[in-house]
Amino acid sequence: MSRRQLTLLLLEDSPEDRHVFRTYLEQVEEYSFRFLEEENAEQALEVCKREPVDCILLDYELPGANGLEFLRRLEIDEGLLRPPVVMVTGRGSERIAVKALRGGASDYLVKAEVTPENLYRAVRNAVEKEDIRKRLTEQRLRTGLAESRLQLALEVLEHGDALIVLDKDGRVVLVNSNQERISRKPRDETLMRRVCDLWPLLADPKTKFWSEYQRAMRERVPVHFEEFYAPMDLWVDVSVYPTKEGGLAAFFRDISERKRKEEDARAEERRRSEFEQQLIGIVSHDLRNPITAISLGISLLLRREGLDERILKTLVRIHSSAERAIRMVRDLLDFTQARLGGGIVLHREQMDLHTLLHHVVEEVHMSYPEREVRVEVSGSGVGTWDSDRVAQVITNLVTNALKYSPGETPVTVRTRGEANSVVMEVHNLGEPIPPQLQAHLFEPMRRGGENSDRTSRSIGLGLFIVDHIIRAHGGTIDVRSNALDGTTFCVRLPRSPASA
Repeated sequence: MSRRQLTLLLLEDSPEDRHVFRTYLEQVEEYSFRFLEEENAEQALEVCKREPVDCILLDYELPGANGLEFLRRLEIDEGLLRPPVVMVTGRGSERIAVKALRGGASDYLVKAEVTPENLYRAVRNAVEKEDIRKRLTEQRLRTGLAESRLQLALEVLEHGDALIVLDKDGRVVLVNSNQERISRKPRDETLMRRVCDLWPLLADPKTKFWSEYQRAMRERVPVHFEEFYAPMDLWVDVSVYPTKEGGLAAFFRDISERKRKEEDARAEERRRSEFEQQLIGIVSHDLRNPITAISLGISLLLRREGLDERILKTLVRIHSSAERAIRMVRDLLDFTQARLGGGIVLHREQMDLHTLLHHVVEEVHMSYPEREVRVEVSGSGVGTWDSDRVAQVITNLVTNALKYSPGETPVTVRTRGEANSVVMEVHNLGEPIPPQLQAHLFEPMRRGGENSDRTSRSIGLGLFIVDHIIRAHGGTIDVRSNALDGTTFCVRLPRSPASA
C-alpha cells in the first residue's frame, strides 16, 4: 500500500534546525514527505500561493518578523484555505504559546524538547485536524448541517490535546481518545454524566479545577492553569474555553514528567545550597583563622632587622601568598553571604569617591608599575557609601582592565558627578569580551575566557561580588565591549540610600 505524500514547508532560518526536522520526519513510515524550505516570511507566503502545502513548520524567530506576524499574514492572504501551522521556538514561553494557538497555530513545540515522536505527532495531528475540518465543511455544504454543530466541531478540532466538552449544566457531551487515555475512563462511561460525579476532586473549592472552571463559566472567559490531580498522581496543564452553547471545552496535557524534572532541579539546588552553607563553616573556621595567623606571624618576622636577603625574599613571598589566600577567603565568604545571607552587608559613611579612586588606583598601580593608568574626575564625588566595599569594586575592575589589555595601552578610569549619583567608568583596549560570555559575566565561577590569566589563582567570583556590592548600594553596573572601542565597565552609584 503506497504511503500518502505530504508537502511540508520548513520556515526556519537555521539550516541546522531544518536538517534536524527533516531527519526526524524521514524516520516516519506512515507518510512520505516532500520538503520545501524558506528562511523568511515573505518568500514563504509566495510559496503558499503557488504550491499546495499540507503543513508548515514555523520558527517563531524569523529575520525581520516573527511567527505571530506570519500567522496574521497567512490568515489575511489565504483565509480558510491556509495550511495548518505547527510553531517551533527556542523559548518555552507560555505567553507566546497562547498567542500562537489563538493566532491559528495547530500546535506549539519548544526546540529543546523536540523529539522524532512529538514532532511527527504534532504534524500528523495538524494534518488530520485539517482533513477533518475540510470534510466537515464539505458535509455542511452537502447536507446543510446546522451552524452551531459545525462551530462546535471546529472549536474542538482547533485546539488539540485531550479534551472534554461540558454543557451548561456540567454534563459531559463530548470527549476524545486522548481524554479517555489520560482519565482511564471509557467514553461510554462518561457521556451525559455530571463531571463532578466522575471526578469528585473537581468539586473541591480548594482546587484550581473548581475555582478556574467556575470563573470560566461565570465570566465566560478562557482560563489556563496547572494543577496536580492526586487520585491519579498526575500533573495536568489545563486550558478551558467557553462554548457558544453555554458550556465549556477543556483541554488537558499530561505534564507530570516536566514537573518531576523541575522538582529534581529544585532538589539539586537545595543540595548545592547545603554545600555552600558547609563551605561557610570551612572557610570561616578552618581556613581564615590559620591563614590570618600565618600572615600576622610573617609580618612580625619582617620587622626584624638584619635578615638574610634570601630569607627576606622567602618571607615576602610567603606573606604575599598568605595575603592572596586571605583575599580568596574573603571572596568565598562574600559569595556565600550574597547567595545565602541576604546580600552584602554595608557600613555606610560620607566619603568622596574621587579621593578614594586616586588612593585605590595608586595601590593597584604598584603591582603594575610599567602600565599607564589615567584617572579623570569631574563634578562632585561626595556620597554615602561603604568605602571598603567601593574600594573592592575599584580594585577588581581596574585590575581586570590591566590584566586583559595589551601592555602598551593605557587604562582609563573616570568618575563623573551627576545630580543624584556618581558614575564611574573603567576602560581598556584589546580583545573584546565575547558576546556569549557577556551574558554570564556577573555569574559566579566565571573566568575571562581562554586567554584569562591562569597565574592569578582567581576563583572566578570577582565580578559576581562586584555586582552584589553595587546592587547593595542601589546602583547598577553594565559592560560594553567591541573590537573598535574596547571594553568599558560603567558603574552608577546613588549618592544616598533610597527611601524605604
